[in-house]
Amino acid sequence: MINLSKLLMLSILILFIGCGSKSSNITTATSNYPIQAIPAPTIYSDPYSTRAVPLKRIITKRANIRVEVDKIEEAKEALTTLLEKSGGHIINARLYEDRYNASAKVPSDKLIMTLDEIAKLGDKISQSISQNDVTNQFVDHEARLKNLILFRDKMQNLLSQTTKIEEILKIERELGRVQTQIDAIQGRLKYLKDAVVLSPIEINFEEKTIYGPLGYIANGIWWVTKKLFVIR
Repeated sequence: MINLSKLLMLSILILFIGCGSKSSNITTATSNYPIQAIPAPTIYSDPYSTRAVPLKRIITKRANIRVEVDKIEEAKEALTTLLEKSGGHIINARLYEDRYNASAKVPSDKLIMTLDEIAKLGDKISQSISQNDVTNQFVDHEARLKNLILFRDKMQNLLSQTTKIEEILKIERELGRVQTQIDAIQGRLKYLKDAVVLSPIEINFEEKTIYGPLGYIANGIWWVTKKLFVIR
C-alpha cells in the first residue's frame, strides 16, 4: 500500500516535471521567434514633381496694317504720337504724295492695342499678325555658348601653363577662333531677346481718293462694265 502510494506520488512528480519542461520549451521557443520590425510608412513621391518643368515658349511677333486716311500728314503726326505713348518708335519711313510707309517697333505686350489705335486713324483696309516660335533656336544657342565658354576657359588655363612658343601660337589661334564663335552666338541671342521684347510693325497709310462729279460717273460706269463680265 505504501509502495503504491510512493509510486503514485512519483508518477505525479514526473508528470509535473514534464509539464514544467514543456512550458519552459514553449516559453523559450516564443522568446527565440524572430521579431519583425514594424515597417516604416512608405512615402510615395509624386511622379509629376520630379519631371522636368515645361520650358516656357519664346515667341516673336510681327504685324502689318494698311489704313486709308483722309490726310497723310495728319495721320503721320498722329502715328508718331501714338507710338511714343505706347513705348514704341519709328525705325524708318517714306513719305509720298498720296501714301506713307513706316517701319516701327512697339513692346510685344502692347502690339494688339497699338494696332487698334492705328486702325482708328482712318478706315482699316487690311491687318495681319504673324508669330514665330524661336524656343529651340534660343536653347541651342545657349547650350553652344556654354560649351564654347568652357572650352575657351580650358584653353586659357592651358595657355598659362605652356612655355613653348609653337604651342602658345597654336593655342592663341584656337582661342581667337572660339572667341569669334562666342561673339556671333551672343549677338544672335541678343537679337532673339530684342525680337521677343519688341515687335515690328509695317504701317501703310493711303490717302483717300476724292472724286469729282465726272469721277463718280466714270467710276460708276467702270463698276457696271465690270459686273457685265464678273459677278463676284
